[in-house]
Amino acid sequence: MKLDSLKKFVSLRESLQKEKASLEERLAQIDAALGVASSVVAAPARSAKSAPRAKAAGKARRVKGGRGGNEMSLRDAVLKATSEKPLTKEEILKAVDKLGYTFNTKNPLASVNVALYSKKQFKQVDGKFSPVK
Repeated sequence: MKLDSLKKFVSLRESLQKEKASLEERLAQIDAALGVASSVVAAPARSAKSAPRAKAAGKARRVKGGRGGNEMSLRDAVLKATSEKPLTKEEILKAVDKLGYTFNTKNPLASVNVALYSKKQFKQVDGKFSPVK
């Protein structure tokens, strides 16, 4: 009984993986026709026996590179925004927005935090950030 259920599960899983790969390939074709950079990389379909355990789910991967249409990086935009005077995180977010930077996230303040706390390019004094000189 257990072996039968296991075989059904494996068969259904393989079928779903093949369908997913097919859909990802079709989406890539549609993106190419529209002239849009594809957001997923279609992985070749694998059988459950040949796929490594960690990659068996066939997760979609984002294509690296690009800035989502922005001319400058977020770090450069934050540097520009804070070059005149120290600003709070919320002020930085507003200033970066005024510079024309567009975020592709639901929580842009989290992205600003990453820019502020990575690579030690900014110093914080009394909750306000400015570039390290």
